[in-house]
Amino acid sequence: MHPLLFVLPALVVALALDQGGFDPSAWVWSGALAAWAAATAAVASRELRLSRSAWAWIATAGLVLAWVALSWVWSDRRAQTVLELRRTAVYAAAVLALVVVVRRGATAHLLVLTHGAITGVVVYALARYLTETRTFDTFEGTLLAQPLGYANAVGALAAVGIVLGIGLAAQAPVPRARAVAAATVPGLATALPLTSSRGAVIALGIGLVTTVACAADAAPIVRAALLVAPGSALAAVVAATSRLSDGNARPYAHAAWVVGIAAVASAAGTAIAAARVRRVPRSRRHLPRLALAAALVVGVIAASVASRATEPRASLWRVAWHQFEGHVALGSGAGTFALAWARSGLIEMRGGALDAHSLYLETLAELGLVGLVLVLAFLALPLVRATRAPVAAGAYAVVLVHAGLDWDWEMPAVILAGLCCGAAALAAASDQPRTVTTRGRAAIVVLALALGAVSIAGARSSSEPGVAPARSVAVVLGARVVRLPVPVALPVLVLRSGLGRAGRERVAVAQVRLQGPRRDGDQVPGVLLRVRAMADLHAVLLARRSVLAAGGPVLAARRAVLAA
Repeated sequence: MHPLLFVLPALVVALALDQGGFDPSAWVWSGALAAWAAATAAVASRELRLSRSAWAWIATAGLVLAWVALSWVWSDRRAQTVLELRRTAVYAAAVLALVVVVRRGATAHLLVLTHGAITGVVVYALARYLTETRTFDTFEGTLLAQPLGYANAVGALAAVGIVLGIGLAAQAPVPRARAVAAATVPGLATALPLTSSRGAVIALGIGLVTTVACAADAAPIVRAALLVAPGSALAAVVAATSRLSDGNARPYAHAAWVVGIAAVASAAGTAIAAARVRRVPRSRRHLPRLALAAALVVGVIAASVASRATEPRASLWRVAWHQFEGHVALGSGAGTFALAWARSGLIEMRGGALDAHSLYLETLAELGLVGLVLVLAFLALPLVRATRAPVAAGAYAVVLVHAGLDWDWEMPAVILAGLCCGAAALAAASDQPRTVTTRGRAAIVVLALALGAVSIAGARSSSEPGVAPARSVAVVLGARVVRLPVPVALPVLVLRSGLGRAGRERVAVAQVRLQGPRRDGDQVPGVLLRVRAMADLHAVLLARRSVLAAGGPVLAARRAVLAA
């Protein structure tokens, strides 16, 4: 086993402990470490062999990175585009490191290390959750969210770990290894309901079906699932009924102790049962693939229907779709969804949002059809021959499905765990890898150094994810910023907003606020004491860059003019 194989699973743990890697500061060291691992392996390996699929995965990752960088040219929020570029560089460096380090014979080791990293993070999160004082977070309530800071991300990691635990238990050659793998599942199942992540549960179901559907002999996986089911179900039910994650209810007495004891007892019982069960030889009878494929389709449809019925995701997805309609081919630029959401006028009802909560819809909106094709090619390539690595494919499918229902792309800890599973599936399916020439090694080193330099250069950046605060009156005409006084700017904005059909108005105003405290006893409602128009410096007023119709701000501007 290559010593550098530990780097990527270790990064999963490190990023998870650093708020999931959401903050740009985490991309500096994680991207640099991944690039260092790739360059070191390319130089130090005596024999470096890569298949065509491996080269293709590197190429697709590079194309996604290049398209994100190119979108800076037409982006309405270039500071956010740079942040997207930096985060995508981390993923490209991780792919490069995984392709260079992972050999075909090391796929099982990578899955074990990834499963161990995920289990360690989730068990630590669960222990911390059960032992600390119950507190209420503004965004997460009392859900199991730390240390990642997002409950759905914890749920996604738990779902990936459950698939890996079942798969490794099914493939374990000795009883002791089978017992250890099986014992991790009840603990992960305990954490899942405490996150209240329906998307994670749906992704888990699809991941399990994918694993079974891709296996040449699905019987061992089904037996392993049935083996861990009783203990996992018991632990999950106890956690779900404890009221610990319900911010509006008081937990039962000693609920944390009960949940912890149930989790430990279920894990111990599952381990004992798994150690005593003999490994059954491969069965000649195979489960019907047609029925499993049908179940997979039903699961995907159920996931879409269940997710579409929730808010604010439905509103977020509609805004992303409208953003895509205005920029079909190229998109509005990486990282610009937050700007479109701010212009939609839904913040007061649905709250603020930086992401569309769907990787694929957000890619359509920000990078257009070209970007979606590149992202899909990049993500789907490890599944080309998924039947040769069913466990890795099933775990990878969990991340792919969950990324379509949430903002996993902005949580590098989740994405890197998925990329580890994808790399294992790709390495197991690769045929006849060829020896990399000296030029090939040099190209890998140069690419790794470039990605590492991009990551390290980000340490000088003070940008943070979000929408920059609104500034004084500014109307963007073409590519130039023209500052106008309030009395002049408001009529211009009103006239511009009245041109064209509804939904196609090209408005540069981001927000128009009527500010002014009312005096006590004032009988005239809405007395206008102060008018301040705030426009986005990166919005574009003229026809070449359409934006969502800013209905709320436009009406406010009209009222401001009338009141003045």
